[in-house]
Amino acid sequence: MTAASATPAAIADYEIVRMLAEGNNGRFYLARPPARLGLAEEFVALKVFGDRIGEQAYERGVRELRAFAAVRSPHLVRVFDAVLDDRFAYAMEYLPLGSLAAPAQPLPMPTVMVVLEHAARAAHALHEAGLAHGDITPTNVLLADEGDGRIGGRLSDLGLARLLSPGNTLTGLGRATSVEFMDPDLLAGARPSRRTEIWALGATVHRALSGAGLFGELPDAQPLLAIRKVLAGAPQLHPGLPPEVAELVGECLAAGDARITSAREVADRLAQMSST
Repeated sequence: MTAASATPAAIADYEIVRMLAEGNNGRFYLARPPARLGLAEEFVALKVFGDRIGEQAYERGVRELRAFAAVRSPHLVRVFDAVLDDRFAYAMEYLPLGSLAAPAQPLPMPTVMVVLEHAARAAHALHEAGLAHGDITPTNVLLADEGDGRIGGRLSDLGLARLLSPGNTLTGLGRATSVEFMDPDLLAGARPSRRTEIWALGATVHRALSGAGLFGELPDAQPLLAIRKVLAGAPQLHPGLPPEVAELVGECLAAGDARITSAREVADRLAQMSST
């Protein structure tokens, strides 16, 4: 079945226009929101999870989304609604410029740094509210038109898989290449935290500014092999990174007390770099 033939005409009371992308644990659709939401936006992005879930998992997901939506940060994507119609779905603002993983147009390095800075500030806001995003990757850093030709960043796609499918193994939490952005402590059973998300920010900065992975290119179709490669090796910084970026990434990945302790510090250093 092709992606086009598999695209439904509607999901719950959302009119589906087309599929935008296939991401971790589900698909993103461009959709027209129902009138009940009273939105000025003509379109929203609707994420639909691939697995069927029950009422309890739905309630957990809604609680997490409400907490996410309550955090006050201009750099978090806006969440509008959550529905359960055969599968769990939630609606968020539609940002047509793409993501750091797939931008609609080439981005100069200073702009990429600004977008990364905004993602780090969003992560800090979540952390201050007692939340962990759980899935910080370039795919989940969206590009927003800030006006006057400026492009900013929005952190999106909260990692709800750990709540909706708590029994899943790590290989079921997304594409194998997502392992690149996971602190190895998570692979050993740790829960997402400020500390593990600093690692994810460092890996995201590295990929966005170098185009390379910390562990080379991981086999997307072989998740166990990808995990084995990460656990067996040490992250390698790309030699083409500017020295100040390499230093920042190294401190995001550092062991023990040498690791940066807050996403705000990551953001501040990126802001300083982008302005020089």
